[in-house]
Order: sequence, then C-alpha cells, then structure tokens
Amino acid sequence: MVLVIVLVVFTLFITVGAAIFWTNYKDAERRAALIRRETERQDAEIAVITAQLSKVNEATGLKTGDEGRLSAAQANEVMKKWREEYVSPGALEKYPLVPPQQGDGRMKKEDADKFTRAREESSYMRTLQALVNPAISRTNHYKNRVEQLALDLSSAEAQKKSREQVAPEIPKKKEETIASLQKEIAKLNEEIAKEKTQYNERKTKFNEDKTKAEQEAAAEVEKYAADEIKVNNEIRELKRQLEELKVKEIITHEINFVHGKIIKPDMPNKVAFINIGSRERVTPGLKFLVGNRGVQGKFEYKAKIEVKKAWMTYCEVAIIESFDKNRPVVEGDGIVNPLFSKERPILVAFVGEDRPLHLRYSVDEATRRIREIGSEVRKDVALDVDYVIFTEAASQKSRDNYDAFKKAVFLEIPIADAVDIFRFLGD
Repeated sequence: MVLVIVLVVFTLFITVGAAIFWTNYKDAERRAALIRRETERQDAEIAVITAQLSKVNEATGLKTGDEGRLSAAQANEVMKKWREEYVSPGALEKYPLVPPQQGDGRMKKEDADKFTRAREESSYMRTLQALVNPAISRTNHYKNRVEQLALDLSSAEAQKKSREQVAPEIPKKKEETIASLQKEIAKLNEEIAKEKTQYNERKTKFNEDKTKAEQEAAAEVEKYAADEIKVNNEIRELKRQLEELKVKEIITHEINFVHGKIIKPDMPNKVAFINIGSRERVTPGLKFLVGNRGVQGKFEYKAKIEVKKAWMTYCEVAIIESFDKNRPVVEGDGIVNPLFSKERPILVAFVGEDRPLHLRYSVDEATRRIREIGSEVRKDVALDVDYVIFTEAASQKSRDNYDAFKKAVFLEIPIADAVDIFRFLGD
C-alpha cells in the first residue's frame, strides 16, 4: 500500500514537472517569436528612417554615406564654401541681410568689417542649419518671383491671343443682337395689339355682366323682401304654436287593455298556459306581466312570465318572477305587454339620451329587442307612432330641452318612461 502511494506521488511529481517544463518551453518559444518580430519591425523602421534622412539631405546638396549619414569632412567643406558665399563681406555688400538705411544701397567697408568681427566673436552662422535657412529663403524668393513673372507672361500672351481671335467675331455678334432685338420688338408689338383686342372684348363682356348682375341684384332684393315677409309670418305662427304648446298637458302612456288570460297555472312548477298563440303573433321569448285591474282601473301586477312554446291558439309560459308570494297567479289573470299587439306591430320612438346611465339597455339594444318581438322603432317622432319612450335627461338638462319631446307634446302623442317599458324586455 505504501509503495502504491509512493508511486502515485512520484507520478504526480513527474506530471507536474512535465507540465511546468512544457509551459516554460512554450513561453520561451513565444518570447523568441516576439523578439524576431520586434527585430524585423526595428529593421524596417531603420530602413524608413534612413530613406527619410536621405530625402531630407537632398535639399542640402550633401550625399549620405553607406549608413545613410552625412560625411563630417564633406559637411565642413560645404560649410566653408557656403559661408564665403552668403556671409563674406563681398556677399554682404551685394546681398545685405537687412535693407540699407542710407547711401546707394551698398554696405560700407567698415560696416562689413564690424559684421565680420561680430560673426567671428559669436556663434552666429556656425552651423549648417543656420546657413541653410537664409539660403533657402533667398532661393525661394527668387524662385517665386520667376514663377510669378512666367505666369504674368503666360496670361498676357493668352489675352493677346484671345483678343486676336474674338476681334473678327465682334461685328457679327453685334449684327445678330440687333436682328434678335428687332424680332423681339415685332413680337411684342403683335402681343400688345392682341392684348388691346382682348381688353376691348373683356371690357364689353364685363359691362354686360355688370348690367345683368345689377338686374339680378334688384330681383334678389325683391325676393328677399318677399321671403322676409314669409319668414316673419312663419315666426309668428311658430310663436303662436309655442304659446299653445306651453298650455298643452303631457299625455302619459297608460296600459288600458289585456292581451289574454292565464289558464291552468301550476305555481309549484312555475308553469302555466295563456289563451293566445302564434295566430295572434305570439313568439317564444315574449314577456308579459300578469295582473288585474285595481284601484282607479290601474293594473296591479303579480308576476312576470315568458313564452316558452307557442301553438296556434295557446302557449306554454314560465313564471320567471313572482312579485308577491301572498298573491299567486290564478286562473283568469290578465296578461299585458305595451310593446305587443295581436293585430299589428306597435310603433314607438325614443326621446332622451341614447346611452342612459341609470337603465340597463341603451337605445340601440332596446331597439333590437323590440324588433325581435315584432314591433317597430321609428327614428323621428311622427303622428303614426303609438307612443314615445323617454329614456332620461342628461345632467343640467330637463325633458323640455329635447326638441323631440316638445314635438311629441305638441302632437299629443302619449309619453312613457323607459323604466316602465324596459321591464317587458327583461330589465
């Protein structure tokens, strides 16, 4: 067992050592590659710098050696030559560094000697760069001047040549311009004559239109006077009708007829039969209120029923709601529905808000349900409607604010509240 452990530990040491050796080998190989790339990059930079030095030294007129450097001996010889050429007393007399202040433009001998002594005693013009700068400035000045003179000469020659070419064409251009202007003048004269003719025609037409408009205006004034009289008469008539409407009483719609009777009621099972059927336009889903006439002939309701099955002369109904458990539905109780008629469809019209807040149905939904039971809804209040259903008034409004309501009162059409009518639709 100990031997196995020793072997395992030895194996681990060998594995770790091999991994370390391999890592060091790869790292050394990577560094060697980096060193080679860096050497190549530096060699390339040296070549670029050498080429740039050679290019820069071209302006000095000095040739570089094999290593791309200036020769010190050659530089000294050139320095001596250029110093004699640019800063010697003779050169300074011919080309002074500053404009002459007096005399005929030549530097005096004593001034040149003073300048030479000052130059010898100082470091002025001791370097190649200091000599190159004034030489380059002077060279550039004369070069620019020569180029400017060449450009001026070229421009003058081009102008001369252009004048020589254009000179024969000037008279032709003048003649063409004169002919073109004469044509334009003739064209303008024709257009002026044409415009004068059209102006006279338009003037004549305008005068005719003016006369016609004055006649029409006089006729309109007469018509307006007649219409004003007519409108005033209509206003007086409407005022009379309004005063008459104010004294008219609102006719309230009342249920004053019975459509049929209850037969064979079965209160425990909430079923019964009625003595009218499909022959009287009864359809399944139609609702009635069950009751009898009470005080002052008004109906007192006991329950609500809904037609489930319809035959020719009778129907089966379900007692869907009982209003008073002490007053059950009995044989012979009457049934009523103001939205139903055995002879013809009932015609109604809605007045008030289309979407009442305190009612279950909107006007659109109530209209759909009324049409399902075989009656009709008119959009406008007219004499042919049986009665008007008032939904409710909006805030800050009353019934009298609705024109349709005032029209119904004026035409003496009965008015019912929607809350009393919607109960026959399931509300």
